[in-house]
Parts: sequence; structure tokens; C-alpha cells
Amino acid sequence: MSEERKIKILCVEDEQDIRENIAEILRDEGFEVFEADNGKHGFESFMQHKPDLVVSDILMPEMDGYGLLSLVRESRNIRNNNVPFIFLTALGQKENVIKGVNLSANDYLIKPIDFDLMVAKIKEKTANSLKVQEVHNRSIRNLKNQVSLVLPADLFSYLDVITQVSSVLKQEPYGPLPHRKYLEDFDKIYINATKLRACVANALDQSVIDHKLNAEEDVFSMYDFLNEFVAALSDKFKNRIELEKPFEVESMPRTKLDRLVIIDALRKIFSGLFKSDSESLVNVTMMIDHLDQMIVIFYLKSQIQNISLAANVDEEQVCKILDKQNCRFEVIEARENTAILTIPSYRLISR
Repeated sequence: MSEERKIKILCVEDEQDIRENIAEILRDEGFEVFEADNGKHGFESFMQHKPDLVVSDILMPEMDGYGLLSLVRESRNIRNNNVPFIFLTALGQKENVIKGVNLSANDYLIKPIDFDLMVAKIKEKTANSLKVQEVHNRSIRNLKNQVSLVLPADLFSYLDVITQVSSVLKQEPYGPLPHRKYLEDFDKIYINATKLRACVANALDQSVIDHKLNAEEDVFSMYDFLNEFVAALSDKFKNRIELEKPFEVESMPRTKLDRLVIIDALRKIFSGLFKSDSESLVNVTMMIDHLDQMIVIFYLKSQIQNISLAANVDEEQVCKILDKQNCRFEVIEARENTAILTIPSYRLISR
């Protein structure tokens, strides 16, 4: 295995002998191994070392393997929360395996551990993971190239001329200026041209693109999120929103979305609904449809005849906001006073 890029493995096991045996074997195979004795310490090590794969026991003190897996999958960073996970379980603990799979563990090994099988599984999982990472890096490079194509080839040259000329003019090379205000204006030109140059450079910086692709999303309960959103509104508006609690809300999948994007969309949706009728209540319900998508239904309980939600709710603008998360919004003409927000199934995470 190449010394330039060692595959990093995190081994989380409370039994020291087993943990040390696993670590020793993996190091002999050329892996870089980090150790932790429970889920809590494992997550700290995970955040510090950013491993390519995690091997974890299930039953441990302080935090078990399930808790560790949940924290990893809820990570805001897309690459981190997709790290392959292999659980260690005792023979006959079928329910542990099922629970781990439901939490999106990638595989499991039965104790006593077959170390040859363990090494084979780890090599297979990390090879697949590295392929996914290469696709991710290629996407970033493609995005960077697309941004470069849109920008004029000589953009930096133009900006450099602006900063240089404004800097020279501040020195009053042609004699005193008629008003000192000119100096302030030259200063503004210089500062803003410099800022613009930095912004463009950032747009082409691969690490900045990578951060933007990875850092914004969060995993949360949509029902709790809507509750918090409504609670933060002024009394004038929150008293007009009826949020229905879904049946068996605890078992509903959580959503993996950018909170700020959803907040922006909700503000525009509710603003349009309230504009349609300044007195009526808005009923909000949630459900999972036959395509395993999450549907949020907004119903304006108005007594006014022939209200046109489309005239007040800017569907195009809301769709443009939600498009950043591949969600959809639609005012339903066939159902009176109704609009629907659809969250695709791949953005839902089972509990």
C-alpha cells in the first residue's frame, strides 16, 4: 500500500486485547490505525482524524456503537457522514445486526473475528470509498472549470489595472485634487476592486468549493424544525398556523437539508398564504407518499371564495430557492387553497 496515502481506519472497541489485535493486524497490512475504547471517544477521534472506515463494537460503556454511527451519519460534512461502517457483534445477536443495518451500517463481523475476512472486507469497502471520493473530487474540478469558463479570461488583469490606477491617483500625481472627497472615492474603488478579486479567486479555489458542497446540510426532524420555525414568529402570525403532529411522529424519517434554505422558502410560502387572506388559519400537515418522499401540505382555511394562491405565493421564486436542495414546491390548482412542498426520498434518513 502506498506510503503517500495510507488508508485511515478507526477501531472502536472497549475490550483492550481485541482492539489491540485488530489494530496490530491492520497496521501490518499497511493501514494507519486510530484506537478508541467507546463511542464517545470514538467520535472525538473520528472528528480529529477523519478516517476512511470505522470498525466498531456495538455494546460499549458511555456510548455504544449505535450512538457513534448516528453521530457520524448526522455529520454536516457529506464525506464524513458517508464513511463505511463495520460493526462487530457476537454470534447469535441477529437483532443487533438488523438494528445496525437500519442505521445504515455497511457491514458486520461476528466474534470471534475472522481476521482474514476482516481485512478483505476493509479492503473492499475502502476501495469503493476511494472511488466515491474520486467522483466527488472530479465533480469539484468540473464545477471549478465551469466557473472559469463563465468568467472573462482577462478578468484579473482588468481588476489589477483598476487597483493600480486608483492607488496611483490617491497620490495626486497631477497636482492637488479640487476636493478631498475624491481621495475617499479612490480609496473605495481600490478596496472594492481588491475585494472583488479575492471573491473571484475564492470562487475558483477547490478547497472553498469543497467546503461549500459539504458544510451546509444538517440532519433534523422536519416536524420539530417546523415547530421551532412557527414558535419564532410573532404572535400575530404564529397563532394563525396549525401544525398537525403526524401519526407516529417518532418513527418518521429525519431530513438532511440546509436549514437556511428551508427557512427562506418557508418565509416566502407563509408570506404569500397570509397575503391571500389576512384573517384565516393555515393548516400544515406532513406525510410520506407512495414514492417514499416527504410531503408538507399547506392548506389555507379561508371562507373567501375564489382565492388565487398562485397570485400571492410566488411559486417560481420558492422553487428557485428549493432547487438548491432538489426539493419541489407547487400550488395545487386542482385542490382549493393548497400548496405542497416535496422533499425527495434520498434526503430522508430512517430512524
